[in-house]
This record gives sequence, C-alpha cells and structure tokens, in this order.
Amino acid sequence: MRVWCLAFLCYFFSLHAKEFLYPVGYHPERDTVFVIYQKTSTHLELWEWDLRTKYAHQLLLSRYSPAGFTFLPDYSGFSFIDNGMLKVKQLLKRSPRTIEYDAPIYNVEQVNWIDSKICYTSGKYQDYFGIFQIDWDGLVQPILFQEGVDYQYPQKIDQLLFFIERTEEGSYRVACTDYFANYQKDEFNNWMDSYLKSKPLIQEILHFDKKPLAFLRMISAYEGFVLSHSKVLSKNDPSVSFDYYHFTQDDGPWNVSLLFSFTVPTQFLVTGYDRLYESILPLLPNVCQRGIYYVDSSATSFLALYFFEFSTGKKRLVTQVNQHIFGVRSYQAGIIYGGEIKGSIEMTEGVWMKLGFE
Repeated sequence: MRVWCLAFLCYFFSLHAKEFLYPVGYHPERDTVFVIYQKTSTHLELWEWDLRTKYAHQLLLSRYSPAGFTFLPDYSGFSFIDNGMLKVKQLLKRSPRTIEYDAPIYNVEQVNWIDSKICYTSGKYQDYFGIFQIDWDGLVQPILFQEGVDYQYPQKIDQLLFFIERTEEGSYRVACTDYFANYQKDEFNNWMDSYLKSKPLIQEILHFDKKPLAFLRMISAYEGFVLSHSKVLSKNDPSVSFDYYHFTQDDGPWNVSLLFSFTVPTQFLVTGYDRLYESILPLLPNVCQRGIYYVDSSATSFLALYFFEFSTGKKRLVTQVNQHIFGVRSYQAGIIYGGEIKGSIEMTEGVWMKLGFE
C-alpha cells in the first residue's frame, strides 16, 4: 500500500489567507486525480492532475466554486454544488449544465447518482429536510418527507433507503425504508400529493437519543458507519470532537460499536480566513477494504493521518508532518491526501505537480 501526498514545484512564501489543496476523486480510466484548490475561504477551484505526466489543468472557470464533487456512475462527468445550485459537467463538454429544480427545494447537500441521469439527495422543503429524487431535467420527486422531521444523509442499497432522522425534539436515529420512485414525467406538486396519500413505512435501525448524527455511510444492507458530533459548536473551543461508529446485522438485532474518536481544529469549521470552504467534508474518515483512514489532532497541534485496521481493531499513526493533513482518497496504487499548503502557491494552467513520498 503506497501513501502519497500532494506537493508543488512552484510555491512561494506568503502571509495572506491560508490555502488548501486536497484530492476529491480518482478517475480509474484516465488515471487522474481530481483536486480541489482552496484559494481563499470563499473560493474553490477544481483541477485534474495526471499521475503519469504530473501535469495539471483547471477543469472549470474560476467563477465556479465546486463544492460536493461527485463522479457520475460511468465516469463520463461529475456533479458539484455551486452557490446552492446542482451542476453537472460532462468531461467532453466545455461548460457545466445547471439542473434547475421544478420544486422549491433548497440547501441541497451532496448528491448520489443512481445512473448518469438520475440522482437522489437531501434538501429542504417547507423548512424541513426531506429526501428527493432529481433527474437530468430538474424534475423533483419526493422519496421521504414529513413536516416536523428532518431526513438527511440518504444511502440507497438496492431497493432500500437508509438515512438519518432528526425530530424537532432533537432525537436522532438511523432508519430505513423502501426506495420507491416513479420514473414517469410529472410535476412536483402532483408527486407530493400522491406521496402524502401513501407515506412509506420506516424501520428503525439504531436510536442515538439526543446524540447528533451525520454522514451516514452504508457499504451493504447489513453494514454501515455513522459520525457523531458535539451538540454545540463554539468558536471559542480550540477543537471539535467526533465519534465514528460501526453497525452490523446478522439475522437479528443490529449491533453497534464505537471504533474511534478524533478531534478537528475548530478554525476549519467556523467563519474565518482559514476555514475550509467545504467545512468537514475533506476531514471525513475514508473507509477502504482493510480499514479506515482518518485524521486527528488530539495528540498534536496539527491534523495527522491515522489508520484503523478492521482485522485487529487497532489504530496506528500513518504519517505526521508539521502541517495539517486531510482529504484522504483511495486510488489504484494506494491512497493520496492533501491538506494545508505551507505558504502559498501560484496555480497556472499547466502547472507541474510532484508527489512527495511518505
């Protein structure tokens, strides 16, 4: 297993706002890494880097801030959220396509693609988060919605939909229901009227009471992971604590265990010149076949890279340097990560990236 970090041949010292560089995806057919360059706390750029030639080029015009990068299932393109709007960029097209919703939904989070024309996501409708299916033409269909309840972080496994439910009283649980969608064309109001007449049945998986949950990750219908965080985030606290849980089912009740805890400097999550534009997204644990890569600042003032091994249940330090590390992504030869850039870099078309071996 190889571990590589992103570095540059052309960076120079600067005292301005912190800059960050981290991978968000690997394209197996092109053997390229898609990289987010955070130039300022309010602006992102997306670059594609060729692992063979070490050549990088910018994929989108600088007027876009591409958060929530996600490949289409066939790798023909990718989607991103730009200022609240869902956009899709085909690799062979010059400009991205804006998906204009036919419904008054907003705060759309990361999308999950069923195929290259249909996705599902969580978004707000009438002040509550629901789960919706959206097609290439912007037609929105409700999959799960109820006033007084938030449904977030959906994960579709075959015909089951797993999600996190939060009540107005502040109670959290992981639950699932059947994923039912009609692929005929119709208006959102008609779909909502039909949905409200026959709401789906919900099955509880795990109840966490008042313990906040986020970023559900299912790897099968019988196994998943979920993140828990503090109830209140205070900018006066130097760091924020998180717990990472693993849950499984074997013919009976679901079993849950705490795998590990980690901390993240508060500066990345709150308003400021050195915050991350994508907030906690680049800092999330990365689940692979042998275990989980994650970053933690509890033992040092910087985010270091750790690995939790499934077979032994032990965690070990992978690498620690005098700067923040995050954005861990798997690719065919191992993993690649990025993080805080010491000083600043000048990104220009055709910049040559190099790999620094750890």
